[in-house]
Amino acid sequence: MADEKELQLDADELDSSGGGNKKLIIIIVAVVLLVGIGVGVALFLMGGDEADPAVEEAGAAIEEPMAASKGPATYIKFKPQFIINYQVANRQRYLQIHMEALTRDARVAAAMDTHSPMIRSAIINLLSTQDFKVLRTAEGRTSIRENLTVEVNRLITQETGIDSGVEQILFTNFVIQ
Repeated sequence: MADEKELQLDADELDSSGGGNKKLIIIIVAVVLLVGIGVGVALFLMGGDEADPAVEEAGAAIEEPMAASKGPATYIKFKPQFIINYQVANRQRYLQIHMEALTRDARVAAAMDTHSPMIRSAIINLLSTQDFKVLRTAEGRTSIRENLTVEVNRLITQETGIDSGVEQILFTNFVIQ
């Protein structure tokens, strides 16, 4: 029994004198660690003074087209949509595309309206010569968009003398059956 009383007294002494100090030390150490970790994370996320050259080049490349822009974007719809049929292994297949051209030059927009029959004919001819299986892939769609942009720009330049007036051709609907 004497042992139990001594143990109770020893525990009471620890709680009253040293236990509070230990808790305070643990709390202070935890706060200091949290502040240190927070500062370290902030420095890591902010980065150093040295900028990555690839990031700087990408930023410069983004700023250049903005500076060269002639005005707000204008979208010219090709109406009606294009429907092209393909013969694929004894089956009739169809491609339906709704397209718009992006330009920032009002003269190009007017020229596209004026020369729309010629532009539509060239687009139909270009789409008709494409491989149907390639058009079904994302790479094929990207390739045909680029080819269409080049062709429309070629026709606009041929008829008006305006170089690279169409920035890109956009597909607003692309259906393959």
